Amino acid sequence: MKTERAGNRRSEQGSVLMVTLYIAILFGMFLGAYFYLARQQNNLVARSQGWNAAISMAEAGVEEALAQMNPGASLLVTWGLSHPEVDFNANGWGPPSGGFYGPMNRTMAIGSSTNSYSVVFTTDTLPIIYCTGYVTIPALSATLSRTVRVTTTNAALFSAGLVGIHGIDFKGNNITTDSTNLANPSLTQGTNGDIASISGFANVGNSTVNGTVYLGPTATNTIKSNGIITGGVSNDFNVEFESVVLPAGTAGWVAPTAGSTTISNVTYQYAFGPGTPNPILTNYVIDGVSATMNGTSIYVGTNTHVRLLVTDQHATPVDIRVAGVGTNAGQLTLYMNAPTFKISGHQNIDGGDAASFSYYGTTNNTAIDLSGSAQFIGTIYAPQANVFLNGGSGIWGAVVGNWVTMTGSAFFHFDESLVASGPWRYIANSWQEL
Repeated sequence: MKTERAGNRRSEQGSVLMVTLYIAILFGMFLGAYFYLARQQNNLVARSQGWNAAISMAEAGVEEALAQMNPGASLLVTWGLSHPEVDFNANGWGPPSGGFYGPMNRTMAIGSSTNSYSVVFTTDTLPIIYCTGYVTIPALSATLSRTVRVTTTNAALFSAGLVGIHGIDFKGNNITTDSTNLANPSLTQGTNGDIASISGFANVGNSTVNGTVYLGPTATNTIKSNGIITGGVSNDFNVEFESVVLPAGTAGWVAPTAGSTTISNVTYQYAFGPGTPNPILTNYVIDGVSATMNGTSIYVGTNTHVRLLVTDQHATPVDIRVAGVGTNAGQLTLYMNAPTFKISGHQNIDGGDAASFSYYGTTNNTAIDLSGSAQFIGTIYAPQANVFLNGGSGIWGAVVGNWVTMTGSAFFHFDESLVASGPWRYIANSWQEL
């Protein structure tokens, strides 16, 4: 009997051992499955993150290509041409090969991953950008890639007629904005006298805006009881206004020859063109040592293209005139690399049409002041300058400034011909993943 009970006990112990072993095996299987699923989950997360990072890298390459095509607002017009004259070979891109500029390759380490992109763009008038983004994932011993194709189009540099990046303030009851077309004077007054502010406020007051008030995401507007906005208010204005970049080689620009040249019964101290003291197609600098822009007059003749760098601390010209219209018009591009530009009284800046005279204020240019009955026909692009229009002064053309203030009976007419003939930049038009 004792032997049988011992055998039974050994049998029971064996059964318990077997059950325990089975449970341990099942537990190990479940644990292994859990670890496998966790690993698969981590791999999927890593792959998903890498997949998203690859498209971000491709988009970064597209941004570099667009930056190469748009090196700076003031370089969009060279010799007065209405399309970008940009050196696409610069910045390491090199000359085109097989119809493409590039490739430009960039690599960067982010955490444990190595990310990179390779981008090219075509030699077409409206280039097409191709960019592939790569992300290497060490945990997977894999490299993921995604390729995008981006077409471009051209957009006018002056996307709104009167822009005060950080604010617009109209102080007066007779201030007006509207539009015209200097290339076709027979057209009637238009309602494209739009104003815009990115991050400040647009105070219309009792003025009349024959156009739309465009506001950035954080901008606001105010209007008084007698104020009028014919085109309503839009809150989706989001444009980047780059600082002005001086053309390469300005250190070698020379002072113009001063003289006394009478044209159409007006005497000019500086005249450019055939038969004048200064030849055409030449770069000049006026700096207060070799010459001065205070109290002077400047004339640019037909079929004459001039780029002028001004470094006078306070430039106060009497008159500037650009002759001709259409394809025979002269062209003057003025780079203001000093604090203040001012005209007053009956002084005039007359570009003939707005596209013929381009004013670019660098980061050193902080103020542009028109007072009295001063008139300005041309374009002003000076993102760091505060622009003041006082009294009966007015502008025909387009303006981009830091802050714009108009008082009295000042007025602004946007030149609609700038949409077709003015400076423009490349922007993305369509996006497709290949």
